[in-house]
Amino acid sequence: MKKKNIIIGSVIGIVILIVGIVIGYFALPQSDSPTAAVSSTPAISTASSSSGYALLDGGVVYNSTEHFIVNFEPLRIQMTNIQKQYSEPTYVYFEYLNNTASIGLNSRTLFTAASTIKVPLAMAVYKMAEEGKLKMTDTYTLQQSDLDDNFGDLYKVGAGQSYTIEQLVSIMLENSDNTAMNALLSILKNIGITDPFADVYDAMGWDYPPDFGTAPSYINIDLHTLSNMFTSLYEATYDNVPDSQAMLSYLTQTPFHDEIVAGVPSGITVAHKIGVADQNNTFSDCGIVYAPSRPYLLCVGSTGADTQTADRFISQVSKITYQYIINN
Repeated sequence: MKKKNIIIGSVIGIVILIVGIVIGYFALPQSDSPTAAVSSTPAISTASSSSGYALLDGGVVYNSTEHFIVNFEPLRIQMTNIQKQYSEPTYVYFEYLNNTASIGLNSRTLFTAASTIKVPLAMAVYKMAEEGKLKMTDTYTLQQSDLDDNFGDLYKVGAGQSYTIEQLVSIMLENSDNTAMNALLSILKNIGITDPFADVYDAMGWDYPPDFGTAPSYINIDLHTLSNMFTSLYEATYDNVPDSQAMLSYLTQTPFHDEIVAGVPSGITVAHKIGVADQNNTFSDCGIVYAPSRPYLLCVGSTGADTQTADRFISQVSKITYQYIINN
């Protein structure tokens, strides 16, 4: 009788084990499903936004999976066809941030940096704060030598007005303000930093170091180096996570909507910086487009065309890029 009970108990145990295996099998996602390898988690929502760093790479805060696109050759062809419609020199650099696939069209050609230089300056300022050489809450009083009416409105307040370093950075990045830029350069000079760009450019892989014995010049840049700055902010590789988030946040507040922003639907977040060099009609726009689940970096430039022509070229490239990313 005891032996019979043992056999019955064993049979019941085996049945329970089999039932558990079956339930576990169907509860797990099936790897042979055609959509199993594609995550529906947005690259800048859920994990990263709940952490307070929605503008950074989700992998910086959480190890999230993302959407992937493999074939960008059709997009390259579309970009090239748009370039052929313009006689002036044009430049394009694109990088899909989910898997770093990229397209470069004259992306190593030097052009006038203009106001794009304000991005590495902001990166340098935050780096100095991170190293304890200044505080973002420190105040600075505008000097007459800081005032510049070429771009931005801060010059209108005149000398004698005081701002925190954080406020000056936000004004510089949001409004591309020259007076705020000059004030930040003065602040860095006051603490012994005469070349705030050198370390940033070196970290970004700048391919144009000065000749031995000569001072570096940051008048020109190429789209590849400029794009590296935005990638660095996105991945928080040069400045820390909260500082990188802050800079990208300021860059989403810019009022310049005629170029990259004009090519994407209303409501899509774009963290970008424009550059305008009147002396040779160079126009550029570079930044990150936070397409749902599919963020990408886009830098576009033109030299020699008027403002309307340059804006049209940049917005055309932006529009076909967004459409390709969303529809593939």
